[in-house]
Amino acid sequence: MFQQEGNLFYQNTCIDYSANINFLGIPDAVMEAARSGLVAAMLEVQEHPGALNEHVAAWEGVEPQQVYCGVGPSEIIRNLMWVLRPKKALLPTPGFEEYLRALSMAQCGIDYFYTKQEDGFRAPVEEFLTHITQETDVVFWCNPNNPAAVLYSREEVKQVLQRCEQTGTLLVLDECCLDFVECAEDVTMRSKDASRLLFIVKEFTRMFAMPGIRLGYGLCTDQELMGKLRSAVQMCNLSAVAQKAGIACTGEREFVQKTVQEVARERAWLLEELHRIGITQARGEANIIFFQSRPKLHAFSVMHGILLRDCSNFEGLAEGWYRIAVRGREENKKLVEMLEQWQQEAVQ
Repeated sequence: MFQQEGNLFYQNTCIDYSANINFLGIPDAVMEAARSGLVAAMLEVQEHPGALNEHVAAWEGVEPQQVYCGVGPSEIIRNLMWVLRPKKALLPTPGFEEYLRALSMAQCGIDYFYTKQEDGFRAPVEEFLTHITQETDVVFWCNPNNPAAVLYSREEVKQVLQRCEQTGTLLVLDECCLDFVECAEDVTMRSKDASRLLFIVKEFTRMFAMPGIRLGYGLCTDQELMGKLRSAVQMCNLSAVAQKAGIACTGEREFVQKTVQEVARERAWLLEELHRIGITQARGEANIIFFQSRPKLHAFSVMHGILLRDCSNFEGLAEGWYRIAVRGREENKKLVEMLEQWQQEAVQ
């Protein structure tokens, strides 16, 4: 298994907990496919991603025409907003910063729904529904939420979608981290018969540990919208490397199952250790853990060879909130050792 870090700038000096990339690394078959794609990229004319669409469709149990592949979730979300040109969007906080960038690019007004610390940053669905009106063009919903590590049930997401159907609002559902969740099949909203007002965003980047390749995809049954997206995309936006690696990913169900088991075990161990050393405001879901501590932990961690995600720049979060990825046991022990030292300095 080929392993790598997600952050190029600290890669040689820090254990990278800032990017929630699968710590098991890239499956061998995916790495070999990427290598063959590199040769193809240099010697052949770039192909249309039709074969990739078909493999992703089979992987997700939908029709190929319901799949739109792009250079990671960021490109997909930006292209979607460029095509839609919404006037008003509703965003629960905290959430993926790319939502804001894409909406700003489209010159769309944003209504924030601020979740509360006392609610565990979980949006009360019934209250949230009242904020979706006839003037709301698009709603973003991340499940599980990144960075807050909140998982919503399928029934809760269905309530949001049903309200969107009443108001004619598009629901953009971010399921990029859902494949790391044990009960993913009980939660996902994907279906070849899904509502035309549901656009699901997913990716291979995190699960298959290939952040440099950047491969994501959208799922939607609205063929008019999907046609507009395909027309708007840059020609040959997906390299041969990404396409061949992506096709190989769809043959790795056993790898995904192993990952889910390994992540669940390490996440449980990390949460137990965090609580043991006094970091009680911590929760985990998928392959991320979200916790509260004192400001300046980020700088302290880098000094000790560990890079974590300072979440203070997320809308709706103040200083002192951090996100870490779940990694392997030996690295996790080093993380806990660093955090225990940080905790001890607070009482000195």
